[in-house]
Amino acid sequence: MAEYFVVSNRGPYGAHLRDGQPTLRRGAGGLVTAMLPLVRQGTMGWTFPISTDTERAALSAGLYGTELPGLDPVAVDPDDYEGAYNRISNEILWYLNHGMFSLSRTPSFDSRFYTHWKQYSAYNESIAEHLADGLPAGAAVLLQDYHLFLVPKFLRKHRPDLRLSLFLHTPFAEPGEFSILPSSVAAEILASLGDLDRIGFHSSRWRDNYLATCDRNDASTAAVTWVAPLGSDEAELEESCADPAVAERAAQLAALAKGRRIIGRVDRMEPSKNILRGIHAVVELFKFYPWMMREVVHVANCYPSREALSDYASYASEVSAAAKEANSYLRSMAKILGFEPPGDPIEIMSSDDYPLSLALLRQSDILLVNPIRDGLNLVASEGPLINQNDCPLILSRNAGIAEVVGDAAAVVNPFDVRETALALFSALQLEAAERRARAARLRAALSSQNPAVWMDAQVSWLKGQGHP
Repeated sequence: MAEYFVVSNRGPYGAHLRDGQPTLRRGAGGLVTAMLPLVRQGTMGWTFPISTDTERAALSAGLYGTELPGLDPVAVDPDDYEGAYNRISNEILWYLNHGMFSLSRTPSFDSRFYTHWKQYSAYNESIAEHLADGLPAGAAVLLQDYHLFLVPKFLRKHRPDLRLSLFLHTPFAEPGEFSILPSSVAAEILASLGDLDRIGFHSSRWRDNYLATCDRNDASTAAVTWVAPLGSDEAELEESCADPAVAERAAQLAALAKGRRIIGRVDRMEPSKNILRGIHAVVELFKFYPWMMREVVHVANCYPSREALSDYASYASEVSAAAKEANSYLRSMAKILGFEPPGDPIEIMSSDDYPLSLALLRQSDILLVNPIRDGLNLVASEGPLINQNDCPLILSRNAGIAEVVGDAAAVVNPFDVRETALALFSALQLEAAERRARAARLRAALSSQNPAVWMDAQVSWLKGQGHP
């Protein structure tokens, strides 16, 4: 019997159709890397919801148990999942915690919102009831992320014997931002989180926001709050980079760059990643130093994300239009100055192509990571660990990982396009020795934070060995 149990909105294996038949494929990310070995060892169970016809067919065929005995999918109502995942988690809680609402327009808490909130509540209750029926006495449960904010409330009601922990992989909203929520909803979330034995964050800044929000709302906090950044698995990244497809993509990037140094970025195509201001910063760089267009190219692979949400689709269109307009402007400026860039100064790709992303992180001469706000940001961890060019990191001060890397990165205000442009210029001017020194400091800081370290901290608590 497993000793402890992780619960997440998405399981370590996703169901897909192949030749009309369901099949399972392992997911990516630090959470899977950290926890899957413990599931294989039999010391951890993994509970996650399924709602699609393909997932249900995979469950009926017994694929989850065949793949790994510790996997524990729970079938939830598809309508509840849609309301909980797309309407509340993605459209409300994600935007709230990332400070992304345009308050003159959104959010608007009408009757549709309250219907979706009931679905979010029902979704959380379904998972809690499944856990309550199946967990052994005194079990330790590791809840993951904002999709499951109400599970503690329902689980405590049925199983007060359980030890409950939640780790939040996003930021936590500032107190004033949290007050945007309807009072009843805000109180319900905070009360549920107060039922936890332990709540964890990637950064002390997000923990402080949580504590300040509880204080402002006279809400009880979780018994213990802690900070543990979830870093990247360097060995797994290097193994992935050995794939011949990565070398093929690297050759394609070299042909695209045409001898120019690469300002690279890899991101999901979504509003909080701040891709538009990244483009504007590169334009600003070339406005200040137009001759650099002969030597530097901005290459961004921004792969699709949450395409069912209209805001995401419209943002992708804006990014494409901004890049096209920027290239036209910059080429016109170069022509006036009497030269022709070797290629477009800005190249935006939108390919869900992991080897391409790895090749870009590996080959970039500068890495730009400028999110509006991020719980951690694994790209800023992965890039410096596998890069072959000692690339400097230009990093948003609002990324949780800024707390880890300190002055080994050039930390910028993500809203300040001019500051970002000047940081790019300074990085491009660094001597080789300084690049090597900074890259070494980055790797040292990031190597100390990896999935095994993060997981060990949780397991130590679960085994009663104290708190990190």
